[in-house]
Amino acid sequence: MIEVRHLNKFFGNRQVLFDINMKLEPGICNLVIGQSGSGKTVLMKSMAGLLSPDSGEILFDGRNFATGSNSQSLHRTEEEKNSEKTLTAIRREIGMVFQGGALFDSMSVLDNVVFPMDMFTKKSRREKLKRAQECLERVDLKNAGKLWPSELSGGMRKRVAIARAIAVEPRYLFCDEPNSGLDPRTSELIDSLIAEITKEYRITTVVNTHDMNSVLKIGDTVNFIYEGKLWWQGNGKSILDTDNPEIIHFMEASELTKRLLHSHRIMQKACGG
Repeated sequence: MIEVRHLNKFFGNRQVLFDINMKLEPGICNLVIGQSGSGKTVLMKSMAGLLSPDSGEILFDGRNFATGSNSQSLHRTEEEKNSEKTLTAIRREIGMVFQGGALFDSMSVLDNVVFPMDMFTKKSRREKLKRAQECLERVDLKNAGKLWPSELSGGMRKRVAIARAIAVEPRYLFCDEPNSGLDPRTSELIDSLIAEITKEYRITTVVNTHDMNSVLKIGDTVNFIYEGKLWWQGNGKSILDTDNPEIIHFMEASELTKRLLHSHRIMQKACGG
């Protein structure tokens, strides 16, 4: 479980996150949604350790990831050393699926999946290759190991990115706009894959998205960020029942969701809801 407590983030004098509090449970898909510029990407990067919050706590199963010393000084205190060990241990338990996949073009697909194991494990080369192949098979890319990223479709790149993220057997998985640039059918396949892996390995998965199809399909919990604040919490089913004007405005940006929302309201009225 990841727990965010009273998280605040500034860029210079501009505050972009305001007192964020949320719990993200294992074995389910925890979605963070919001318009561009709402602060959702900053929130995810803060949780994943790519940005340092200015105040607050981020607890990974009770271990604080938002504090700790990165100092290389020879005179670090014992407390600083212990904090650094905690940060390092948590980093090794995190998998990340970046927007666009972020594969290394100079490496084969197989070596891309091996890469995080080179960084964070002491497995032998043989063990790494075996694990990498298992992960590729899990995302239905059994025979893609010798290919280069340039030879892959957008959906295949995303699946390789997922295989790479789970190669180190993470306890926590962050997915940043995993459906960006994909057609609807491929987006649906990626959503299903993320949901299956989350439940299969009981990972605490956090998905940063603006795709309402993902919200409705895999949104076990949904956290709506508006102007840097946690504005609403619910799930992919209850979001259609909200009367919050900011969420309604967000949903109606998609013509498909707008029609779905309209149909849902008509059905509610017809049923006396």
